[in-house]
Amino acid sequence: MENLRSVLLKIQDSLGELEAILVEEANQLRRTQINPVSLQIVSDSKSQLLATISHYDDLRKQIEKPLHLSAPYHQNARFALLWKNITRKVTTSNELNKKIYDLLEIHIQKTESIKKLVNDAGTPTSLYGQEGQSATPVSGKVYNISV
Repeated sequence: MENLRSVLLKIQDSLGELEAILVEEANQLRRTQINPVSLQIVSDSKSQLLATISHYDDLRKQIEKPLHLSAPYHQNARFALLWKNITRKVTTSNELNKKIYDLLEIHIQKTESIKKLVNDAGTPTSLYGQEGQSATPVSGKVYNISV
């Protein structure tokens, strides 16, 4: 029983750390310009924590079997409270992750529009060509007046 409590506490603590990392990731993505190195570090930390949480969750399931317990632990008030805190943190993390997804979508759209703008800049829509002459055909009539 004490092992299960220990694992639940580790899951809860890891989710708290994940929440902090998600807040940092969201803050970085709210900036107009992203520092890719810093964002990669945050992303790697997030991946590491998710692997840790997954490991502890697997361990929790293994410990539950011989004890004939399962989440949300209605039969044990102490475990039920821990589980409630865990689910609350998971819900908060999920909401933060959705905000991060939206922020990433905004940056992707901005990047795509800038990319399109740069690609379109290479097309011959300029007023003058490489020789310095007008690239548009002359319209109208040309009069040659000599006095």
